Parts: sequence; C-alpha cells; structure tokens
Amino acid sequence: MDNTKLIKFLKSLNQYEIKQFKDFVHSPSFNKNKNVTGLFDELKKSYPKFKSDKLTEEIIYKKIFPMEKFDYFKLKNIISDLFGLAKEFLSYTGFKKDYNAKDKYLLEELRIRNLDNAFEQAYKAAVKQNEDTKIKDENYIYHKLNLTLELISFNAPKKPNENIHWQQDMLNIFIQYALIKFLKFYDIMLHEERQNNYKYNMGMFEEVLKYIENNKIDDNPTLLVYYNIILLEKDRKDKYFYELKSLKEKYKEELSASDRYMIFLHMIGYCAHLFNTCSRTDFFREQFDLVKENTEDDTRKLGKILYPDFLNEVKIGVRVNEFKWVEDYIIRFSEKLEEEKESTLNFCYGFINYKKGNLDEALRLFSKTYFSIFIIKVQVKILQLQIYFEKEYFDQAISMIDAFRHYLKREKTIKENLRESFYEFLRLTNDLIRLRTDYYGSDTDFYKEKLKNEISNLKNNQFGIKLWLNEKIDN
Repeated sequence: MDNTKLIKFLKSLNQYEIKQFKDFVHSPSFNKNKNVTGLFDELKKSYPKFKSDKLTEEIIYKKIFPMEKFDYFKLKNIISDLFGLAKEFLSYTGFKKDYNAKDKYLLEELRIRNLDNAFEQAYKAAVKQNEDTKIKDENYIYHKLNLTLELISFNAPKKPNENIHWQQDMLNIFIQYALIKFLKFYDIMLHEERQNNYKYNMGMFEEVLKYIENNKIDDNPTLLVYYNIILLEKDRKDKYFYELKSLKEKYKEELSASDRYMIFLHMIGYCAHLFNTCSRTDFFREQFDLVKENTEDDTRKLGKILYPDFLNEVKIGVRVNEFKWVEDYIIRFSEKLEEEKESTLNFCYGFINYKKGNLDEALRLFSKTYFSIFIIKVQVKILQLQIYFEKEYFDQAISMIDAFRHYLKREKTIKENLRESFYEFLRLTNDLIRLRTDYYGSDTDFYKEKLKNEISNLKNNQFGIKLWLNEKIDN
C-alpha cells in the first residue's frame, strides 16, 4: 500500500495536519462509516514514513475485519472512501483559510434566510475587515465586488428603485479588477515571449493600455505597478525602471509578496538586458542593490534555490566588488542548493578568483565544473578561453576555440542569435591572438582598426563578451 494515492496524501501531512485529519475522520459531521475510521487509525500507526511490514492489504483488512476472510474489493471501497474524505479535508482546510469566501457564503446564507439584522452586522464587519487590509490587490477588489453584489441582492427586494447607483459602483469595481488581471496576463506573456520566443495573441492589449492612459489609476498601487511593468517590458526605457523603483519603496507594505517579487524580477531583468544587449554597466549597482534586498526578504529564505539563480546573484555581487557580501551569500544559501552543488560552488569561487586576478586558481576551479545546462557550459568555456588569452597561453586558446566551435555546432538547443554571437566572439578572439603574436606584421595597425570596428558592430554582449573584447583591443 506504500505507493497508493491515499498513502501519498497521508505522507504530505505535517504533525498538526494529521491530528486535524484524525478529528475530521472521527467527526460524525463528515464521516459515519466506522470501517473508514478504523482504516485511518490503522494507517496512522505507520505515520510519517509508512514503511512498516504490517502495512499490507491483508494485514490491514484483518485489523478492520478480524472475523472475515480477506475481500480485496471491500477493502478497496473503504480505501476509496477514506481518500474521498481526504479530498474533502483539503477543500475544507482551504476554505477555512479563505476569509473572503467565508464572508461571502455567510452573507448569502443570512440573506436567503431573511436574517436581516445579522446580515447587516456581518456586512459591516466584512467591509471593515476588507478595507483595513493593507494590500489592495485584485483579491481585495474581487472581495469588494462580491460584498457589493450581496448588498445589492439584499436591498433590491426591499427598495427596488432607491439604490440603482450601485450598479455603477459594481461596474467601476469590476473594471479595476479586470485591469489588474489583464496586466498580469500580459506581464507573463511578454516575459515568455522574450525568454522563450513564443508568440501570444494578447487580445485587447492596446485598448487596455489606452484606457489606463486616459483614466486615473493613482489610487491603486498594484495597478500602478503592473502598468509600469508592462511599459518597461514593452518600451525598454530607464524611466520606467526608476518609476518601479519608486513605487516599490513607496508601497512596500501595500503590495503582496508575489507582486513585490514580480517587480524584482522585471527590474533585475531590465538590468540584465542593458548589460547583455546594450553593453551598459551603469546599472550594475542598481542590479546588486536589488539582489541584496531580495535575499533579505523573508520569502527568499524559504525553499530551495535554483543553481542558475545562485550563480547569477554571485556574479552580480562580484561585478561591483562586493566580495564580503558574496562570500557571506555563498555560506548562507549554499545549503539550499539541491542540484549541481559542487559545480556551482566551484564556478562561484572561480569567478571570484578571476575578478581578483588569481587566474591560475580560477582556471583550476572552472575545470572542476560539470554542468548539464548548455548555457552555463558556454559561460564556463568563455571564461576559460579569456583566461588562456590573458595568460598568453595562445596555443591552448586556439585549440579551445576549435573545440568550442564544434560544441556550438553540435548543441541544437542554443538560440540562433546567441550561436551567431558566440561564433563571432570566437572569430574575434582568434584575431586578437593574431594581433598579439604579430601575425599581421607591418599591417598590424590596419587590422587592429578593422578589428575595433568589427567588435563595435557585435550585436550581443552575453556574458560580457563585447566589453571584454573592447578592453583587450584597447590594451
């Protein structure tokens, strides 16, 4: 029985939840079948690992029906009933946590039972609780919409022609709710289009933006934030970055944790865009401040950290020479790495040593990385090639350029624009080696200027390749 849906459910419960589920199963309000109760009590004895050799179907059946011969189908029916209770328990648990839903259903029941005084008291309490909420996101607005609907339904039979203005209130509230939901859909779509080159049909996109542009939205922080996120993704201008920064600081207590994270995600993405596409380094400090703030957020301390994110945040700190912070970050969060931990730590310490000028140690650490994701493999290869060049190991560099080209040709998952940029980087690095080794002789100055122009025309600065080439040609 150790791999059934029921056992998997029971394993998912913490100690508090298993006690709650026991009360649920034993409550006659939810379950009157004593056989189901007996099944639960027997299974609970093996909590939390459920690895006992007494957990066979035959033994469990004998415990519940000591005087009967084993009946497979009878036991299966009881197991099915207990799993049905498990699903009800999850629904009930979720409902208990949803205060808005409880308000809505309470008001509805009071209204249809004509308990007018109780309805009016409950309505006032629900409105006050909703308005006292600091976070005025779409959940707040949706609850406000439901409360208004209940009030209209309560008053309509009593005063049919006196409160027609509430329909306008309902529409205004709904529009605000719909705008936030529209922008959140567009936000994800724009992000996926950019990240994964997937084209969406974003219905009503221009109309929604035009409506917001022509109407006042200053009274809702969530709507303001997502409007500026969309503008940042759409137009790629610094002013929207700084507007989001201002909104994040101004409304920190009035935005949900998920909405604050989305601000971080898009602001950090914009900084990466400026570096990777525009070869700009003036946002390095902004990028580091964002990462530093995000690591101090409580939500950042929960769960595992994906190793590409870990690598990226270390690099961001190293770029602004925040070595103490970076080393502390590695100590604090490395335990949350669940995949490719050894390679990740070798890369991080390799990158620190490279930035500090310890090229031999950096080369040693990079050689001990074995990543499965191609884009990080490419990053390691670029760093190794740069170190070979800087140490004037030109034979090794030329050999690596050849091997790198073959790797790019074999790797089918690389986007074509990145593949072409990496090919160009290898060609230009090879030309740099020729300049350094006096391959061009008396024509060196001519080829140096030619190479400068070709580097300036490089369209991509992924992993800083264009900036590195510019630095080396200048030297």
